[in-house]
Amino acid sequence: MGTRDADTASRAKVVAITGSLLGLAATFAPAFLVFKPNRVVDGVSTSAIEVFGAWGWALVAVWILAAVSSAVPVPRPARGVAVGVLGGIGSVGTLWLAGLAADRYLASNGDIARMSFSAAVWIVLLASYVVVFAATAWLPRGWPRVVISYAPLVGVMVLLMTGSLSSLSIMREYAINSAEFWGQLRLHLLYVLGATSLGILIGLPAGILAARRPRTEPAVFGVLNVLNVLPVLAFVGLLNPVLTWLSERIPALAAINVRGVGWTPVLIVLTAYAMYPIARNSYTAMLTLDHSVLDAANGVGMGRGRRLIDLELPLAAPVIIAGVRIALVQTTAGAIIAGLVGGGGLGSFVFLGASQTATDLILMGTIPIVVLGLFFDRFALLLQRAFSRWSVTA
Repeated sequence: MGTRDADTASRAKVVAITGSLLGLAATFAPAFLVFKPNRVVDGVSTSAIEVFGAWGWALVAVWILAAVSSAVPVPRPARGVAVGVLGGIGSVGTLWLAGLAADRYLASNGDIARMSFSAAVWIVLLASYVVVFAATAWLPRGWPRVVISYAPLVGVMVLLMTGSLSSLSIMREYAINSAEFWGQLRLHLLYVLGATSLGILIGLPAGILAARRPRTEPAVFGVLNVLNVLPVLAFVGLLNPVLTWLSERIPALAAINVRGVGWTPVLIVLTAYAMYPIARNSYTAMLTLDHSVLDAANGVGMGRGRRLIDLELPLAAPVIIAGVRIALVQTTAGAIIAGLVGGGGLGSFVFLGASQTATDLILMGTIPIVVLGLFFDRFALLLQRAFSRWSVTA
């Protein structure tokens, strides 16, 4: 084992043990699950040991075994599998047991009763992620690492599809608002994909222009810098009178519901934020291209337009996609503001829940946003790596 591999293994051990101890401590925490007679009143917090009984002690054993498995000197692949499986059991087992506890509570207290997660459950889920992440450092690249990484997610999906979590408070909120949820999710996706697409259409040419004509660089990035640092609410507020004035004087804009509130200012603001990382990465990518390759293209008589399409953009694609990746994640999170200005999206659940002090309604909006952000991040990263390998072998 090389020095670098030894350092990685040592860091992974520390991270895995830390995560295991965090999960162990959270299992004993008094604020684990909250039992409430309805969605808005204060409830009674209990620990996992109190609620789960013997199964709670089984979770304690899982976290202790994860810590011990991280520390013992066994072969790296075996250690990675053992620690990863135990970390996944910690989260999936916790959710399964919480679903059973919620079933029992609703059966004895009626459908208006609620059982919610308290802080310790979220700490357990974080601990599970940390342990599984550390375990992948002991596994070779390929299917073993993929299986261990995504097994907990598959386990949670199985629990959801089998209805094992249907009595949890957040799932009760989903059952009540399911039709609206999917409509708002589609609208949220439209904001993200629409703003990112417009960001590419504007930001990519702006970055290329700044790279090819250095005199335009201060103007291009001066404007983008100003747009990027404006607080989102201030940005929407500045657009409100402008869009209202335009919609009052141009019937075509009023016909498509362009107003000072709603979808229009949200899309404009998200597009402005998406443009900056795309333009900046495009600019950097074009400046750092291998000049010997460009000289060879010029030597064979390749024109500027053909050279851009056939050579420069494919070679610059990994860096440009990295900018798109940032834009996707930013707009996924930023689109929450649409719920505050009448634009809909998942943010509408967040602000409605905040106004009603309904935590699980807030989570019904925020959890899908986090999941979408992680999905777009992973998807763009895979695309970036694919283009990187292609540019190396091309």
